[in-house]
Amino acid sequence: MQVEVRDISGKALKKVDLPDSIFAVEVKDHVLHLAVKAYQANRRQGTHATKTRSFVSGGGKKPFKQKGTGSARQGSTRGPHMPGGAVVHGPQPRDYRQKLNKKAKDLALKMALSDRAKHQKIVIIDDFAISEYSTKHVSNTLKTLKASNALLLDERKDDFLYCSSRNVYQVAALSPQQLNAENVLRHENLIMTENALTGLKQRLEDK
Repeated sequence: MQVEVRDISGKALKKVDLPDSIFAVEVKDHVLHLAVKAYQANRRQGTHATKTRSFVSGGGKKPFKQKGTGSARQGSTRGPHMPGGAVVHGPQPRDYRQKLNKKAKDLALKMALSDRAKHQKIVIIDDFAISEYSTKHVSNTLKTLKASNALLLDERKDDFLYCSSRNVYQVAALSPQQLNAENVLRHENLIMTENALTGLKQRLEDK
């Protein structure tokens, strides 16, 4: 598969090959589902908590006498049916992490990239040409390339692209090493530099 390499003005410069081993993999929904579910679950803090009877204060004294009130007998104010009482079967702190082995992660990423390539949602550019923090530069580049809701991929030593894209709606910037299937599927378009494409090949080819 071949795609055009453009500059940030949208002018075609040349063509490059997208390896079939990365960008032409058969997409299997269940693999992508497992990967995305694991990534989302692993971000959960799991710090939610409710008070059980052992954590609710009070309860030492009988609320009211056993007989003669016309109400059901009660032995503690900490019961779940009492005002200010405990919570039954409420959430407690827990670990939501799900294990996903490296082969499954790489396969899911290849499938996500293949899906974007199949629908012609991958744009290759020579360079983002950004040397300072500039949200306007990123916005103008996306308008020129006619790509909204985009994931920007570049191999950089500075954080100009990352910081400049943070305030642009539905846009994020990553390096090839940080990329995963959820990142790709979260955005409609994938815009990457030639350096990023080389980094992806080194990371995923023959794996």
